[in-house]
Amino acid sequence: MGHRGLVTWIGLVVFFAAAWIPAAAEGEYAGDESCVACHEPVAENWLHTGHGSASDFPEAGCESCHGSAANHIESGGDLDSIIRFGLLSSRESSQICLDCHNRTESQFDASHGIHSQNDVACTACHNPHSTAPQGLERTGSELCGSCHQQVLAQFELPRAHPMGEGGAECSSCHDPHATRTLRTEKSLYESCSNCHFEKAGPFLFGHDTLTVDGCAACHEVHGSPNRHLLKHEPQVNLCYQCHSASVTPGWHSVPRFLNEKCTACHSAIHGSNTSPYFLEE
Repeated sequence: MGHRGLVTWIGLVVFFAAAWIPAAAEGEYAGDESCVACHEPVAENWLHTGHGSASDFPEAGCESCHGSAANHIESGGDLDSIIRFGLLSSRESSQICLDCHNRTESQFDASHGIHSQNDVACTACHNPHSTAPQGLERTGSELCGSCHQQVLAQFELPRAHPMGEGGAECSSCHDPHATRTLRTEKSLYESCSNCHFEKAGPFLFGHDTLTVDGCAACHEVHGSPNRHLLKHEPQVNLCYQCHSASVTPGWHSVPRFLNEKCTACHSAIHGSNTSPYFLEE
């Protein structure tokens, strides 16, 4: 290579270096030690969190979520030079979480899940700096009830599913990260049958409404003023939602059976192996 060619080559190296080095400096990591110098209480608490004790947490530490701290430190703590979750949109902040938490099917679904569709960020429920399990600072039902107050109120009705204290939690039936609200991919009937397996069958003669509309066709699944969490009292009003006078024998009139229970005769109402009319086995 001649003298002129060598000078040209060096010039190109200097040119590209000048173009790339500032960009690299803007994104370089200062290291957790630099963060600890100012944020010691936060750093001490961090060691006891699920993130801080995770063996596979990204090597960049604090900066893996909050971005490079180089400019933040150089500017003397300028808050605009660091990522602050409170200033991000719900989708932007959640995407930072999902950069790591996309390794299971349910968490992967979170990017387009029911909460994401309603602009609810991961940090609305999870605090990444909390030492509580999964970063949830309130129990499941209390946490869900902070938004779903109408549903939470249903658990205060005279008949309700037991919640907490050894009972179910909202997450027992619902997956907060998924595109569907229920944990099972199929019907509400199958969700309920995880616990109420004695009603699940399979039966030789099944009650069609269970597999089509699910248990909620007859029951209020969270709570009800009626026995067995039924939607209506008296019971005949419930059954006549589907079994109208045009499809039942004439002597099954509402006035005659107003004070009677249909299940007095049709006792196997969830399904039967002997009677297509769900009569007593």
